[in-house]
Amino acid sequence: MGYDMYVEDGPDEAERLAVEEAHERLKQARATGTGVLEAYQRVDAATRSYYRFSVWDMGTARELMGAFGMLTFKDEPTWPDAAAYTEARAALEKATDDEAVREAAEAAHARVSAAMEAVRTTDPGGPGIAHYKLCSNDAWLVSPREIEAALKAYAGAAPEDREEAGRDFGLWKSWIQFLTQAQTRGGIRVC
Repeated sequence: MGYDMYVEDGPDEAERLAVEEAHERLKQARATGTGVLEAYQRVDAATRSYYRFSVWDMGTARELMGAFGMLTFKDEPTWPDAAAYTEARAALEKATDDEAVREAAEAAHARVSAAMEAVRTTDPGGPGIAHYKLCSNDAWLVSPREIEAALKAYAGAAPEDREEAGRDFGLWKSWIQFLTQAQTRGGIRVC
């Protein structure tokens, strides 16, 4: 288990081409049995719109982000009634060929799904990223504004503290780079 994070606007054309080329090189490396590790590393380097933390690494990242003032600790918004979603989903799955029944089921499902998405995309305001968005993989959207506030807090930290974080947590610098580029590409979806 872990946290898969995707840039909301997805990969651009340059990234798609770079990933495609890296995968082709990986395919060739596997066929020859040489340079496979390096080929995997090229795939990782080319993939800029995706980031993954294990459960443990996310915990470390949250601790560091909290220490740098990059998080806001507001309450998680209230989710819509789970039963309404289950009922709408079941109605959609059971909908017959009757067009009116199908349309009613689709409308109910769309309403509940929209309410859930509204919760996922809520920006609670505050000085950084909502802490709760980095505590579960419920498809939260970390907004560009949240990322900007978090990076501003980080930039205001003592240089020696930022350097120490990079030394102590090997993923820290790549995480900050990911946040930086995601800020201008619609934010991050935490899944």
